[in-house]
Amino acid sequence: MSPNCFLAGRRALLRATTASAALAVAFTISTPVSADNETHSIPHAPEVLVEASAEPEPAQQVVTPDMINASPARDAGEFLARLRGVSAGRMGGHGSEISIRGQSEDRIAVIGDGAYVFGACPNRMDPPSSAMLLMSGDRITVRRGYQSVFDGPPAPAGTIRMERADPADMAAGFSGRIESGIESNGAQRFATMQARGVAEDGYVRAFATARRAGNYKDGDGRDVRAAFEQYGGGLETGWRYGAGSALSASVETDRVEDTLFAGAGMDSPWTATDTYRLALDHNIDGQGALRRIKASVYGSFVDHVMDNYSLRTPPAMVMRTDAESNTMGGRFAGEFSFSPTMLTLGVDHRSNNRDAVSRMSMGVIPPTSISGYTWPDVEIRDTGIFAESETSLTERTALTAGARVDLVAVSAGKADLLPAGMGAVTARQLYATYYGVSDTDRNETNLSGLLRVTHDFGSFAGWLGVSRAVRTADATERGIARASGANSWVGNPGLQPEKHHQIDLGIEMRRTRWSASTGVWHDNVSDFISRDTARGQPGVLMANGASIFRNVDAELTGLDLEGAWNFAPGWRLGGDATYTYGRNVTDDRPLYQIPPLEGTIELAYEVPDWSAGIRTRWAVKQTRADTNPLAGSGLDVRETPGYAVVDLFASRKVFGSVEFRGGVANLLDATYASHLSRSNGFDPAVVQVNEPGRSFYIQASLDF
Repeated sequence: MSPNCFLAGRRALLRATTASAALAVAFTISTPVSADNETHSIPHAPEVLVEASAEPEPAQQVVTPDMINASPARDAGEFLARLRGVSAGRMGGHGSEISIRGQSEDRIAVIGDGAYVFGACPNRMDPPSSAMLLMSGDRITVRRGYQSVFDGPPAPAGTIRMERADPADMAAGFSGRIESGIESNGAQRFATMQARGVAEDGYVRAFATARRAGNYKDGDGRDVRAAFEQYGGGLETGWRYGAGSALSASVETDRVEDTLFAGAGMDSPWTATDTYRLALDHNIDGQGALRRIKASVYGSFVDHVMDNYSLRTPPAMVMRTDAESNTMGGRFAGEFSFSPTMLTLGVDHRSNNRDAVSRMSMGVIPPTSISGYTWPDVEIRDTGIFAESETSLTERTALTAGARVDLVAVSAGKADLLPAGMGAVTARQLYATYYGVSDTDRNETNLSGLLRVTHDFGSFAGWLGVSRAVRTADATERGIARASGANSWVGNPGLQPEKHHQIDLGIEMRRTRWSASTGVWHDNVSDFISRDTARGQPGVLMANGASIFRNVDAELTGLDLEGAWNFAPGWRLGGDATYTYGRNVTDDRPLYQIPPLEGTIELAYEVPDWSAGIRTRWAVKQTRADTNPLAGSGLDVRETPGYAVVDLFASRKVFGSVEFRGGVANLLDATYASHLSRSNGFDPAVVQVNEPGRSFYIQASLDF
């Protein structure tokens, strides 16, 4: 195999029908194909990427929303939690917080068609995945661990990318999809539409979605505050010029209203996210080394409101927080060919500003007295310079190498503003009280990189990778400022950046009737940024139990397994399992918010026009929990019991372009909760925010 063929195979696209895609991922395994099978026509169903068999893709999945037949996901976080190696916790029906390799929040990069979105709620009511409209892209790529320096400032746990089809691959024509569905538990209903028109020298793509759900019942029939309403849409237009070159622009908007949270002291009447993008992909014809130039700019703007009175019975002390998170950035990169090596050199920039003002009043609605600058105008600017190469060492062996340097600058523009009230303190005074640190301006130079070897052994393929990912502290970890005695929540401007040193090792085997893969990884973390309670630890001056942040050393280790067996015509049995071990080495205790051993088992039968199956989602009891705030962080609610939940699902095609799907989620009406879910503050008989009980669903789609 020549180097060019090898690299072409690595990027090969398989356009599959919805039915074949559903079968492939329903059993957590995809059949490899070669680049020779590629076609340049536009399918009715979204595109599915399948990597060539010559090179396995370590710790990566590429999916579309219709590839898993399950109850309608309330948001992208709930959908992603159905994938191997991804978990999620909830505090309501919307805003699921995803976790990869035992890590969450800003340790995971969420990128929508090249644009970063950071939530505007200090309490994580609106994590980035909650604003990701599932129909806004053609595919979702999930990378577990630090797999590429291209993904911007390092996210050591992994990267979620919502991606759109390459304009160069679009054939002239018009296509689209309409989908709608309902779910019984919580009366969820939704409708989505996407359409694309392509001419010889340009294209237009539009999408829209609306979703509404009420409170659902858990397996014991108890109401769980989970209602919300979400709607949004977007428009993308592009100019195709030359051979494989395009200039595109897009705008996307998302609104989430009247969101109830069982696991929070407030609800959210309003969250608005607007995202703008402009991108150039220029193909260079000729014999020189420079083959392609890519440039893009984007801006994402999030406004969020939360209060404790508009969507629940007002208490005597009413509170409201108005917050915003504005992110702007861009990238410029060049792709070079030095046979047998492909090299990409580039620079990117990302600036995120988070500002939150809290108000509080006794019985006055809305409250007018400023009680705190919860995010005191914290701005984090990151400029990265990166290089990544892919080299075909032999016909069976490939080497990936990458390096990047990130120049980070931090400021807090409202650190000296004084809230109202007796005994009020500024954010800067609060930092000095808890850590003896008052300087909020910081500069860092962070070096990250990776090496990965993949090899086809003939009977199986494997990979070995090592990486270093340095993550700077986010706006909450370094700057949150809530002064309320033992209920204070105080960021630490003096935090050192996290240094993750990971190693990945895996193999995969594929045969005519069965396939299997396994991967193991270890992450040794220096200066892990741990949320904790103030007990006078080294570097912490207070011992009042307030929520604080400090650097510790930590280690995480994990194992992933998956397999599938086509034991008879039309029949397939498959399953997967993921385990993560986390330890705070400095304090010799378990890391908080680590999911237990969990996985799925599925059995299904499929013929061209219909399919049916049964799925079991399971997890064992998590006994390694950090539940005691007097000796640890207390961020784990309990040693969460294990569970096994049974789902039924089926699909039927009518007239070729119409498909009905339906099923029963949680058939046995089990009562259970994810270990990552928050405590339930509304029902004293319920410890955590439980998952939905039995629910029937049906949905229909039309491709045109």
